[in-house]
Amino acid sequence: MRRLRGSLYGLALMALTGLMANRADAGSIQLSVDLGGTIIFGPVLSTSPDIAITLTTAQLLSLNATLISDGSAYRITQLSADSNFSGGATGFLQINAQLAIGNNGTTAVPLSIDATQSGFLSPLGPNGTIQNAVGGSNSLGAAGGTLSYTGDFQGALSPAVPITLDGTGSFSSSNGPMSIGSIPSGYSLSSHLIINMLDDPLTTLGVTGTTTVMAQSVPEPASLVMLLTALPVPLVFMGLLRRRKAKA
Repeated sequence: MRRLRGSLYGLALMALTGLMANRADAGSIQLSVDLGGTIIFGPVLSTSPDIAITLTTAQLLSLNATLISDGSAYRITQLSADSNFSGGATGFLQINAQLAIGNNGTTAVPLSIDATQSGFLSPLGPNGTIQNAVGGSNSLGAAGGTLSYTGDFQGALSPAVPITLDGTGSFSSSNGPMSIGSIPSGYSLSSHLIINMLDDPLTTLGVTGTTTVMAQSVPEPASLVMLLTALPVPLVFMGLLRRRKAKA
């Protein structure tokens, strides 16, 4: 009896250790800002995988001071990243940004905002898809611009979602769902927002980019049982008909 209890305790400890290990695989969201191919801010890490990153006033002042010193006209007024790493029916990673064009500097060098996170625990399955979506609003003076949003799954980039900014107000676009094959436990997602706007101090932009992973649903055990029990009925009926024909 003692041996049995010891074995049960051992199995319970192993199961608990496994769950803790899966939990530990989850990493914080990492958020960074890139100017012309060079990281100028970050990566900033979330305090917990469950908590979104929102840059503080002090962090925004520091980021904009760097943009000014690098000769950029971009000014970021709000920046955050969010996810649901513990998951559910879908897993997502999202970037939210608001920015404007300053009176000094140039926008000739593109601005890139990147977020990444590993350790997503769901959804899981043999057949997964990824979808990218971007939306927001813009107010432009005489200038225009473009932006591009891309997401990746396990480091593999998916096709970008391009947007032409023309000052008409709101915009939105998406692509997918696109097949990504098997979704393993602890998978990673990344979001990449690249902004190209022309110089005009009247320009403002608010944008949200989201990368979403979905898994193909699997029939419930009850549905499988019903399917299996229903299959023999027509077969039996056909067998009886054959017997009658043979006797005739």
